[in-house]
Amino acid sequence: MPKAITCLLVCSLAALAQNKLNVDGNEMGESWFFSSPDKVTCVDGSMVIDGMQGPVRAISAEAEYADFELEAEFNAAKANGVMAIGFMFASTDNERFISVHYDWRSAILFQDIEGEYLEIKRGPKPQAPDTWHTAKIARKGDQLTVWFNGKELFTAPVPTTVGRVGFYASQTVGQLKNMKVRGTVAKPEKPWKDTSKEKIAGANIIQNRAQIIWTKTICKQEGRYIGWPSVCTRKNGQILAVFSGDREEHVCPWGKVQMIRSNDHGESWTEPETIVNGINDDRDAGIMELENGDLVVTWFSSIAYAGATPSTGKVSAKPGTKPFHYQNHFLKLPADLVKSQLGYFTMRSTDGGKTWEKPVRTEGSANHGGIQLKDGRLMMVGRSSTGADRFLPNDPERKNARRELVVEVSEDNGKSWKTVATISRPPNENVGQYHEPFLVEADDGRLVALFRFHDHDASGKRVPEIKRTHTLRQTESADGGKTWSVLAPTEMAGYPPHLLKLPDGKIVVVYGRRFGRYGEYACISDDHGKTWDVANEIKIAGHFNGDLGYPASTLLPDGSVLTVYYQAERVGEPPCLRATKWKVLK
Repeated sequence: MPKAITCLLVCSLAALAQNKLNVDGNEMGESWFFSSPDKVTCVDGSMVIDGMQGPVRAISAEAEYADFELEAEFNAAKANGVMAIGFMFASTDNERFISVHYDWRSAILFQDIEGEYLEIKRGPKPQAPDTWHTAKIARKGDQLTVWFNGKELFTAPVPTTVGRVGFYASQTVGQLKNMKVRGTVAKPEKPWKDTSKEKIAGANIIQNRAQIIWTKTICKQEGRYIGWPSVCTRKNGQILAVFSGDREEHVCPWGKVQMIRSNDHGESWTEPETIVNGINDDRDAGIMELENGDLVVTWFSSIAYAGATPSTGKVSAKPGTKPFHYQNHFLKLPADLVKSQLGYFTMRSTDGGKTWEKPVRTEGSANHGGIQLKDGRLMMVGRSSTGADRFLPNDPERKNARRELVVEVSEDNGKSWKTVATISRPPNENVGQYHEPFLVEADDGRLVALFRFHDHDASGKRVPEIKRTHTLRQTESADGGKTWSVLAPTEMAGYPPHLLKLPDGKIVVVYGRRFGRYGEYACISDDHGKTWDVANEIKIAGHFNGDLGYPASTLLPDGSVLTVYYQAERVGEPPCLRATKWKVLK
């Protein structure tokens, strides 16, 4: 433990004894587990936890408790974010615990299981930053009572798990003093475990069907937002990744399609090249290399950033806000130029991406693009739309457009496209629930496509994020894409999908999860996409919020898989491009 850490737990282990968690600089000890030891110090009798870049935990190592009372005084420094101080209990390892999370507006009781936050109850708690407060939690049996500044907030049922107690700070610098625990010392079912050395970026290094080799940032633009990548490996071994970069935020007018290259199997990458920079927001890029070496990039442009302004011709946003700026920006653009660049496009290069041909329109949008089939045709599964990613409100062509799940084919290496089929859905579902598909050609000749799906309730309203099932939908074709099965649910929870066929015929699908246990995930099919091994789902990387995902994979020469995705590297930063190298174990 670093010398800067001089917080020592001094306590008796007698049942129901009053134990003071002292901050004592006189000696070192193994009395605490710190998730980030360099972020915890002791200053003037207080434990100081720097959680500005993400949650930092301090867990007492002296005893495990059944019934207990845990109290302390705390001060959360003013910062951007939730400014939370957590009181932890029932910790069985550094990633499994129950906590009362005191932030600037609420006291939230939740259970944390490897990053999955299961809320139990919350109560109002107006917390002033840069102010000392007192808090206490007490468990008796299966009931937990929560206090703040001497006032009881609520009582709620909780698991009776025996475990350690502790504290954390998140999106603030927290100070804690006069930390006391009174409780019944008990023996846990299993010894407490530090799992941090068994993980990379929140994912177990060894999993039932995968081994994580490394995770790293491959492209970061300081102060700028990066999103929605795709990746491919060329015949010469070079890897290309495309994405929407140099953005201000998730929805804004400034998106550009950019590309980076790796000549050493993903270990290092070039600086971004801008390959599309239109008048609209260019986003969701896909890429593939054809058998003849040509490259085909896909993307769509959008004016969603302008809200209702394209319809009303007026600015409705509050002055001084980003939407106000965006709507004014839209009103200054030439309508004919906006129209000419609005929609779904593909673009070819015959010289490895040095130069690009004129864009070609497609009917549908597929965020990861398409694939080349064994017969040489290019195929994309997508969704056509009548919205702001394709038409201006007054565009007469909009009346003749359709909202449909379409299959498009190119027989001239991406110079032109034609729609050859549509995909049916169950009668109680609508096109607007389906998004961002991708497909793969299995070794048995079938085409397998997966779609992102949004749940709707009985009235047709979109189900809130936290309550959705988010399971991918699947369709198949046994006749080269002429006809397709009705879309059906899978058990894979996440979105959107990207599929990769391995040399042995296995199919890997990767997807992001913006709910529950945030992160990037994968499943394997051993039977050409007929079934998926959900029981042995692979976690590629974890994350601390839901602005993430759109993973895409490519095969490396050593048989491993490189998966590229977007998510922030640190709390408070905009998303960047990240990659994980991993391999399938069986």
